[in-house]
Amino acid sequence: WAIISVGECSARCRDEAPGLRNLTFGCYAGGSAGLVALPGTSPKLYAAKSDEGRLPDDRCSAIQMPSIQSVECPPPVSCTPASLTSQYRWRFDFAGDVRCSARCNQIGSLSVPARCVDAKTGQVADQTQRCESREARPELGLPCYQFEGCVGPVWKAGPWGPCSRPCGLGEMERPVECYQLVDSPEGPSYHLRQGQCSHLDEKPHLREYCLMEPRCPPYYRVSPGKCRPHFSAPGSSSEQRLCNETGLTRNSPQCVQLTGDLRTRSNTTVRVSSSNCRSLPRPPPFSKCQVDVETLRQYRIKCINASAAAKEPQFQLAASSILVQMERRESLQVKCGQSATVIPGTRVRLHCPVANFKPAKLGWQRLSGRRDAVRNFTAVKSFTQCRSRICQIDGDLIITRFRPKDSGVYQVSASNVNTTLSLHSHSAYEAYVQAYLPRMMLLMQPNSNSASGRPQAQLDSPNRDALLWMTGPWTSCSVPCGGEGQKTRTVHCEQLRSSSYSVVPDDSCLKLLGDKPPMSERCGSHVCPVWRAGPWDSECSTERCYSTGFSLLTRRVQCINQANDTLLDAQCGHEPKPESVHRCRNDLCQPEWRTGPWSKCSVSCGAYGFSSRQIRCVWRQNGGPAGIACENLELPKGYQACYNGPCERLGCEDLSPVCRIYQASALCAHPSLRRNCCKTCGEYQLHVYRSHLVSRHQDRCLPGERQQDRCLGLVREDS
Repeated sequence: WAIISVGECSARCRDEAPGLRNLTFGCYAGGSAGLVALPGTSPKLYAAKSDEGRLPDDRCSAIQMPSIQSVECPPPVSCTPASLTSQYRWRFDFAGDVRCSARCNQIGSLSVPARCVDAKTGQVADQTQRCESREARPELGLPCYQFEGCVGPVWKAGPWGPCSRPCGLGEMERPVECYQLVDSPEGPSYHLRQGQCSHLDEKPHLREYCLMEPRCPPYYRVSPGKCRPHFSAPGSSSEQRLCNETGLTRNSPQCVQLTGDLRTRSNTTVRVSSSNCRSLPRPPPFSKCQVDVETLRQYRIKCINASAAAKEPQFQLAASSILVQMERRESLQVKCGQSATVIPGTRVRLHCPVANFKPAKLGWQRLSGRRDAVRNFTAVKSFTQCRSRICQIDGDLIITRFRPKDSGVYQVSASNVNTTLSLHSHSAYEAYVQAYLPRMMLLMQPNSNSASGRPQAQLDSPNRDALLWMTGPWTSCSVPCGGEGQKTRTVHCEQLRSSSYSVVPDDSCLKLLGDKPPMSERCGSHVCPVWRAGPWDSECSTERCYSTGFSLLTRRVQCINQANDTLLDAQCGHEPKPESVHRCRNDLCQPEWRTGPWSKCSVSCGAYGFSSRQIRCVWRQNGGPAGIACENLELPKGYQACYNGPCERLGCEDLSPVCRIYQASALCAHPSLRRNCCKTCGEYQLHVYRSHLVSRHQDRCLPGERQQDRCLGLVREDS
């Protein structure tokens, strides 16, 4: 089979998409002089350069025809009537110099000479401008591969891997290996060392930028302040601290969002409204930090090493880090290292056991609260000496009646060693709904195997304390569908007492309850729904005109699942929705001003009035509203003067002899005189209006005719 002709491009001058050129094949005897082998084609293609060796097509019926039947082509560049009716066309000449544009071991396109011929006679035109006025010299566009004469290895690039970031600008990588080709690009090859391809011009790049989702979800960015010792001010008395002391820094959380840009190849973090981070947990106001030696010197603090601090005071921190009061009770004890949430009205004792130091000499202060003020507390020997609501007795800080304003961070100091604890407030209702009820419901459920993912709970006799695995809510799946995603949750061990609970190490629950419930789970493996787009409208109708000379084509686009059920569009949000509206050319879409009937005259009789009519911008074909499409057209008149003649009613006569004596302009200004001089005032009003119209048409009346019938006739015609 050989290519005997190449058809014209199916694209028209106003088409935006490329068209197709159909290839016509004929049967030829193999090895005949009328054939030419097209270089670089795989499988090998042949074209006819003459009729020598042509056979009937049924002789090739046992041979499979080549699979390529058409090639893409761009639309013509000219749309003038002369170019559209021209009889000159481009014709590919396979008898000329046919070449493959590809370099060694690369894919290119087949270059076939094109000659300008007369479509009626088939003769070659003397000037190529006859064809170039209609379209540029065409390219056949057949793919080809240049292998002949190539010696040596080639680079082969593998598929791109996943993007390194789910949102923002990331990178993806691919393998690039050195191979030696044997026969053809699709044929066998064998792997070589990387150094054997080092002499080649350019190695394909291994990394490429990728952008899965331009904007990342908002999050809190914490900008820590200067790390300071525990609120020791400059100029205070000299102290001794460990060289690797842990201090506090004030956090400044900001709600930010990371945005990736492929053009600049960078990620930008911008500050957004704090309302975008409302659903996220807010970072703590303070965090621990490492104080350097230079900072300690600024605060006149002497730095000592660990060996010298072997006999320094040592605080014994609580085993549980979180303590939450669930019911009202008379008193609650909070140990150092804990973060406690307390119901107002409870008596709170802050207790910090210490070694190598006398508890009575401990010093307490509140570092932060509602007013962020540092407050020191003095020690007393008994309650009788306490003159305030908060007192320090025997090394413990006692809050006789806790209030929400007592929330904050409290620090206890033993010489140059200190530690902290924090207090928070919640109401009795919040404690019952958010803390007590969920845990009591877990205690009443029968125990289940931890592998099932349900929390386990069991009473720890004889203290009637309860241990349970407490799980948080599952996060959203990392992928919505179509892959192996993952969702996570928090799981921690809690110890429940009669009216409070605390978070304890996992070992306590592992001994009594067994395995820890899973913290992650697979998800998102179901098939993703897809968009299904229907066919476009068959014609460019004037019923959907939207601008001058243009209408709209529509089609139906639905989100469907694997069972062809229609879903909400939001369920296909993982991929962009195909367009359902497309612009098309329709010269019948022309706007025009359309007027309605004139309204009744505003004055029924006896004087000139005005009448109006409705003016709308509509499409000429369907009468639908056209918006601002008529803005360049001349707007018709919407108002005109009108006169229905004198009023035919009795009594419209002058009732006083003075009506003809006084000047009408002064006479008719008074309502009572205007009623007595009805005839005179009516004639005066008509005279004033006609004079106004005559002054508007001075250019249409000759100087001597301004008060004659000819000029008044023009005035009546205008009115």
